[in-house]
Amino acid sequence: MRIHIRKCLGALSAIPLFALSSTLGAQSYSVIDIGALPGDNIIATRINQAGQGIGQSGKMYGVQTHAFVLSGGKVVDIGTLPGGEYSSASDVNTKGTVVGEANTDTNIHAFIWDEKGGLQDIGTPPTETGSRAFGISDSDQVVGYSSGAHPPIAFLWMKSQGMTSLGTLPGGDTSEAYGINNPGTVVGVASTQFGVKHAFVWTATDGMKDIGTLPGDITSEARKISTTGIVIGSSFGTNVTHAFMWTAAGGMQDIGSLNGDSTSPLDINNKGEIVGTSAASMSGHAFYWSGATGIKDLNDLIPADSGVILTSATTINNAGLILALGAVTTDKSQPLQLDNTHHHAGPIHTFLLKPVQ
Repeated sequence: MRIHIRKCLGALSAIPLFALSSTLGAQSYSVIDIGALPGDNIIATRINQAGQGIGQSGKMYGVQTHAFVLSGGKVVDIGTLPGGEYSSASDVNTKGTVVGEANTDTNIHAFIWDEKGGLQDIGTPPTETGSRAFGISDSDQVVGYSSGAHPPIAFLWMKSQGMTSLGTLPGGDTSEAYGINNPGTVVGVASTQFGVKHAFVWTATDGMKDIGTLPGDITSEARKISTTGIVIGSSFGTNVTHAFMWTAAGGMQDIGSLNGDSTSPLDINNKGEIVGTSAASMSGHAFYWSGATGIKDLNDLIPADSGVILTSATTINNAGLILALGAVTTDKSQPLQLDNTHHHAGPIHTFLLKPVQ
């Protein structure tokens, strides 16, 4: 199921996890509903340093879903590829260049978009039929993966060179790239020679490196990397998912959880602040983490009378602005319950959270 909303708005060295600090403590946040395209569902996936948000919006269950850019306080539809009716934006750089995926009349293709050139198909490797893009640097290096006749393989795309395969881990046959920072380091997930999937870090100098899992876990994946080289991702055990952060000097460390629930980090800024979601039995809880505060439930950091439940925080920029998914109370006689939000099925909203000092 694809989800989406409605309304309107205007080199880390060897530093241990506990010593990382943030200039913005998790104090409290104001909450603004950002609006949506027709259909009222919206998922914001990324916010850049200028406060420009992107994602996908449309009707419930993925119907009429289009990629959007939050521009001038409005949710703007950036369209689809020729022959297609679906698009979704995954990342945006500081210049406002967006990447994501959209369908053609035959398959899903990665796209790049900017205000001048519009939505452009970046294609596939010669032997494949599909591609998806998940990350972009400020120099317009794009990462994702291609698929078709062969298992998925991570790629790096540049306008001057097209798509280049990033290969696989030794003995593995699949890889998917999810994030890239401005120095050009790529992160993602790849299969190993033993058939399990591990998080990787790739550089042009060293190629693809397996960064393993947390102790006792089986698989892992890396989702984002900051410009300072901090990697975040998930490490999966038998019954629980752990959020991790990794550095070349310090290795992989668990950042903790809310009440022992499964935790997935979704974004990190260059100050080392992390946001994501913690899965409870009946719903998710959006969280914020910094070295100064540890992990905090964002629902405890917004006004108690907001009528809003935040289930997942998807992105945070260097100014501390957060975009989070959630639900709102429409029937005052049936107020939302944080651990029972499935009883409030309806449009998924995206909220802009601004730190209040």
